[in-house]
Amino acid sequence: MAKKYCVIIEETISEEFEIEAESREDAISKAIDAYKSGEFVLEPGNFEYAQVKVIDEDDKSSEWIEI
Repeated sequence: MAKKYCVIIEETISEEFEIEAESREDAISKAIDAYKSGEFVLEPGNFEYAQVKVIDEDDKSSEWIEI
């Protein structure tokens, strides 16, 4: 008899943005603020990788598998 599984697929995309800052920490803080406010928006198409994992009816999860 077939069982039900929850399949989770995760994709990662990336985009480069230029920031003027006093330090790395300042650049990170500014980047987070810009991302959260919608100033930095990642465009589809800059695909990095995808992975999948499966969770069965007993809540047992597989390891992430790169697609």
